[in-house]
Amino acid sequence: IAGCASSLKHLQRGDYDAAIQTAVRKLRVDPTDQEQIEVLDKAYLLANQQDHDRIKFLKEEGNQYNWDEIFEKYTNLKNRQALVSTVLPLELGNQIIDYAFIDYDSEVIQAKKNAADYFWNHANELMKNGDKESYRQAYYEFNKTKEYAGNIHNINQLIEESHWNGISRVFVSFE
Repeated sequence: IAGCASSLKHLQRGDYDAAIQTAVRKLRVDPTDQEQIEVLDKAYLLANQQDHDRIKFLKEEGNQYNWDEIFEKYTNLKNRQALVSTVLPLELGNQIIDYAFIDYDSEVIQAKKNAADYFWNHANELMKNGDKESYRQAYYEFNKTKEYAGNIHNINQLIEESHWNGISRVFVSFE
């Protein structure tokens, strides 16, 4: 259904990434489509502004839990830039649209490292609580750590331990 909607409708609804994807797809077929170029330009600038504003807010908030979302936002910026670069430069009227390339790699790597550190430390703290809900949350957070940092320390053993301790068991006896 989303594939049938126009890029302009996506833009009007505030779904900037869908507008960008649709506009890029159409611009690959017709790189001179002025409506698609205009939609792409607006959606790209608005989407990037939203992500940069959110990253700024999350960093200023100072909560270590935010690094997961910060990583996601930087990844979105990087992927969006890569997608749009496939159709650049574009000509809108007398104006040439060619966005400056921004290298987000160091921000992505730092956010990923900080997110992994947060999940690792928080999961280890949860394991000390000794209750099922804490083990279940620790299991989730150890898996996030593994996703971000790979096989660090004894992560597989801790994942198994938190899984085992977080399972509810029932003893059934038939008479």
